[in-house]
Amino acid sequence: MEPNDTLDFSSILASSIHDMKNSIGMVLNSLEEMIADEGGDACTPERAAQLQYEARRVNDNLISLLTLYKGGEGRLAVNVSEHNVHDFLEERMLHSKSMLEFRGITLEIDCEYDLEWYFDLELVAGVLNNALDNAVRYTKDKLRLAAEVEGDFLVIHLEDNGRGFPESMCVSGAPDGGGVNFNSGRTGLGLYFSSMVAEVHTNREHKGYIAQSNGGVLGGGVFSIYLP
Repeated sequence: MEPNDTLDFSSILASSIHDMKNSIGMVLNSLEEMIADEGGDACTPERAAQLQYEARRVNDNLISLLTLYKGGEGRLAVNVSEHNVHDFLEERMLHSKSMLEFRGITLEIDCEYDLEWYFDLELVAGVLNNALDNAVRYTKDKLRLAAEVEGDFLVIHLEDNGRGFPESMCVSGAPDGGGVNFNSGRTGLGLYFSSMVAEVHTNREHKGYIAQSNGGVLGGGVFSIYLP
């Protein structure tokens, strides 16, 4: 993705800072309450899980912003190697284990145990970590991580049983650069980051892309990344 190709980085940065400020504010307020409650029960496992979730969201956002900046400057290193996809999905589940348990969300993995594919593990992990962070906020109580080969692409789906995406957020391919909205909580960062990561994965004439739709096995939102 070129520096000015559909990416208003200043808007993405501003809205992402706003989002991270809210998360950091929540963490600080909770820590102050726990410090003031000496010998009390303010530091519960549930509150600790919530704090971990908010801190992880900030960390993931910072990683996404740095990756976008490097991509815009043409300095993003892509390290493609072969990985077991099922193991990779299990690692993503473990990444979000505490928050899933805290919110009573079950996550199912649907992938052949021997499925292997070539991709940049760190970059694609960042995409799915972001997607999982968002999904736990909007699903009712179920998530599904599925992977399969469709033609020349490995397709990884993250499905939920929530209300689904608004029509304006159902996309296929690179986002159009619009729709950053403070009031709705949509920063656009996740879509831009995911789209860029997908696009840097190429194989001959094929280039990776993302899609968001509604339906799937669980009937809610479906986030998909296609890797050639």
